[in-house]
Amino acid sequence: MKYHHGNLRVELVKCAENLCKKHGYEKLSLRAIAKEANVSQTAPYRHFKTKNDLLAEVAKSGFNELKSGIDDILRESDNKKLSQSTLMKCMFHYMHFASSQKNIYDIMFGTVLSDFALYPELSNAADQTFTSLNEILRRYKNYDESELRSKSIKIWAFLHGMVGLNQIEQSRSKQIKQTRAVSNLREAKSNLDIFLTESINSLLN
Repeated sequence: MKYHHGNLRVELVKCAENLCKKHGYEKLSLRAIAKEANVSQTAPYRHFKTKNDLLAEVAKSGFNELKSGIDDILRESDNKKLSQSTLMKCMFHYMHFASSQKNIYDIMFGTVLSDFALYPELSNAADQTFTSLNEILRRYKNYDESELRSKSIKIWAFLHGMVGLNQIEQSRSKQIKQTRAVSNLREAKSNLDIFLTESINSLLN
């Protein structure tokens, strides 16, 4: 057991992220985090009263990472008005994040943290990520505020739905008999660039 000299709270969150990525949040515990961080079993309780308190920090980190990636793409655009290619680059970034960080994404948008109001920093991180999504559409087309919010919600709902369908398709990849929905999704994924572009344009028009 080591004596910790650094910022233990930050290290505990990083350890929680690593374990979530490997095993999912269901098997996560403060004892497992302590073992991963190589500290006493009581050490995490000095920073987090419950497992959900720690998961809230993991979710906050996930939202910040997702937002940072979107903002980086927005900064790459020289023009104030976004091109369709930059718009789609943002959309694919969301899809890639959800796929590559599946277990973290499940915490961010699942039901394990039922009330973000209990975690003000997490709530703010989620709101800021949605603000970045608003900014994508604001710079793509000159919507008024009410239309902008409506379009943003539609785009997020579509992307989130695609993420969920993709997870279902992957979970059934070894099944011999495919449902029609899974077959249709696989067909769409085979031409994902075209499918996403056409779908996003349809929602924005």
